[in-house]
Amino acid sequence: MWTLPGRKGLLSVAVLSGSLFISGCGDDGKDGAPGPAGSDGSNASAQSTTTTTSGFAIPGDAIFVAADAQPGDDITEALLLALFNVPDDATVVLPKGRFTVSETITINSASGLILTGHGINETILDFSNADGDDAIRFEGGTDITIRDLGVYEARKNGIKTISANGVHMTYTATVWEGELASDNGAYGLYPLQSQNVLLENNYAYGSADAGIYVGQSNNIVIRDNSAINNVAGIEIENSTMADVYNNLAAGNTGGILAFDLPGLEQAYGGNIRIFNNTVYANNAENVGSGAVGIVPPGTGVLVYATSDVEIYNNQITDNETTAIAIASYFLADDDVANYPANYGATMTRGWSPLVKNVYMHNNTIARNGADPRGALIQDIVDGYTLMLGETMPAILYGGIGELLSNAGAIAGFDGLVGPEAAADGVDYDAYASGDLICANSNVNGNPAPDYENVNTGLVYDPTGATTSYVDGAPQPSLLIDQMVNNTYLACVQNRLPPASVNFKNNIYGCAGDDLAEHACSL
Repeated sequence: MWTLPGRKGLLSVAVLSGSLFISGCGDDGKDGAPGPAGSDGSNASAQSTTTTTSGFAIPGDAIFVAADAQPGDDITEALLLALFNVPDDATVVLPKGRFTVSETITINSASGLILTGHGINETILDFSNADGDDAIRFEGGTDITIRDLGVYEARKNGIKTISANGVHMTYTATVWEGELASDNGAYGLYPLQSQNVLLENNYAYGSADAGIYVGQSNNIVIRDNSAINNVAGIEIENSTMADVYNNLAAGNTGGILAFDLPGLEQAYGGNIRIFNNTVYANNAENVGSGAVGIVPPGTGVLVYATSDVEIYNNQITDNETTAIAIASYFLADDDVANYPANYGATMTRGWSPLVKNVYMHNNTIARNGADPRGALIQDIVDGYTLMLGETMPAILYGGIGELLSNAGAIAGFDGLVGPEAAADGVDYDAYASGDLICANSNVNGNPAPDYENVNTGLVYDPTGATTSYVDGAPQPSLLIDQMVNNTYLACVQNRLPPASVNFKNNIYGCAGDDLAEHACSL
């Protein structure tokens, strides 16, 4: 049995026939323990408790929803009634057991709301036959807490918040049971266009897009979660000031992703730290569509058109394509001449296809690259295999954006950058020292002789020194060097500052309640 270390307790994850699921074999919280399980996986008793299994104390003035409901009952009407015009600072308690919900539960402009069940395994809401894309959706609001419950089989999204300031999801689960499939829902935990987002002690399984996703948001802490058997385990998209640490990402297509995509309201992100995570065996075939459909199966960490990212002190093992991949948007769309026409509006607001200032250090990397695949890198895979016949590099940097910038081939893009984005440092000039992609002090965890070498690879030589051209287009160089004592990417960047979350006037993260946490001193 695998366990995810956490400050407040352990989320247990068991392995069975290649699948991972929430374990019912023990305590899922610090102080409480589950009651006896019924044949349907719910607790036999539907009586209320004074604390949840994670140790959260339910206040005496809480609003209890469908307290007499029996497992299997449809509690939609009771939920809608309890959450319509819910009072400020209310605690709403869902019953114990597995219940049916037949439509989206929408909560508008809540303030201080705590929506809680009795435990991550004890309160399960089944949306198998529900109408509406979202299972639970918060529109606006401040200081919202969702905890101690599971959302199963949502049509599209599990727990979504949009335009909220203060979001805390803890000891929640979003699950699509069975095999990972394209008709599973898209997003599990899904804060969007929000501020001060804290996600901790959660479990996400089976999403056909991202299990744990934060998009177009700012001031984010994602810690002590398990993301299992999703296309993307944990994804940060077009967001700023995000810390992702002490998580387990296993069995996904890609473990942890940092993306900036064109055309979104928040045009770009940055200052993302990914550290002290276990990123293991993310080898599921990609059943996703849209942007996440490009993720090569077998990718540990993927940084895609996002700048200002620090990746350090992670355990990245047994990913069949590569441990860490760094790619500009040019790898997906190489029609450079048409970028102004296709992306000009979003480039004006600061989105850039380039990737700059990524610093990878002190990661332990082992047994990666044994079976590389995926449409995004197929040409690279074919070329590399023909040349060397070995495993893929554990750290793989595309380099095409840097090459084009250094050659002055995209200098004209500077005319598209708006004044606010330019003031924030967005440009297409040749890469300065602070823009470079750097890797040093990473640890070769491979056992000899089967996986003796751990390599760094450059698909394109960013200096242009070895670059050849066909019909004016640069060709891959496929430069390979050892990861330890490497020549390529051998540079150092400044450390990024920690992110923090202000929730109910308390500070969370490495600059707040985790000051004494080991990961925060690395």
